[in-house]
Amino acid sequence: MNRIRLRRASSRSAALRCFRPRACATLAAIACFAFAFRSDAGLKVYYLRHAEGGHNVVKEWAKVPKDQRPDYVGNANVFTPKGKEQVVAATEKLQKYHFDFIAVSSMWRTRNTVLPYLKAISAKGEIWPELHEFGGGGKILATNLPAIPKPVLGAGSRVELPADEAPFFTFRPDARNDFKLPSREGDEREAATQLVVQRVVDLVRERFVGTDKTILLVGHGNAGRALLRRLTNQKLPEIPSMMNAELWMVEEQPGGSFQLEMYNDAPCGKNGPTAAPRQ
Repeated sequence: MNRIRLRRASSRSAALRCFRPRACATLAAIACFAFAFRSDAGLKVYYLRHAEGGHNVVKEWAKVPKDQRPDYVGNANVFTPKGKEQVVAATEKLQKYHFDFIAVSSMWRTRNTVLPYLKAISAKGEIWPELHEFGGGGKILATNLPAIPKPVLGAGSRVELPADEAPFFTFRPDARNDFKLPSREGDEREAATQLVVQRVVDLVRERFVGTDKTILLVGHGNAGRALLRRLTNQKLPEIPSMMNAELWMVEEQPGGSFQLEMYNDAPCGKNGPTAAPRQ
């Protein structure tokens, strides 16, 4: 299979473009430094956050009267103008990689972020409802959470695809419905969230660990960081928010653990994050 080579930026200013806003650069460098040394490894897991949707810009428009805001503000099923540009850029970026498998959250914004890429390469993505966004997840590594009294996986609404999207996505036989978390905040909800994220980890391990494959997961900001922590079994407190339409990547190590190699499109080298050049 094709090996992915990431070009390193030669200047310090390019390196600082790794994380936006720039205030996060130093913290991100510290986090990546902890995963500095590289070794020959197998499976590579890439994770792409969806492009910017109307729900992502509500705070930016908070001081503007609602009747004067663009229609997209607050709508999670519409991309902002910036988000539309990000979809185009992500489509071009992803074509520089070779992915052996692609899994996608069931939500509109993830499907439609990756859809142009799937069309461009004549590929299909598999819907993984477990990649759906959620709130919370602060106890994703906790070991003392309570039992979950009600079903979670597959207990939510059935996932339906519009006719124009259906040719580009498939479903796992056991995953036609979204998950359903307890409505009340607390440890039961945290336990259910952990169950959902662990299911993603289990799917990745069962199907791909021990291979030299490269896979792409398309999901969300909060869920993406929770998955990163669960895969690496690290708290990663220094890692900043995921940027829309950018990638993180972990690589399987000989002992079966995962090592962080990229965050927000920036490779994590032994001297901290170094940004790949922007096209």
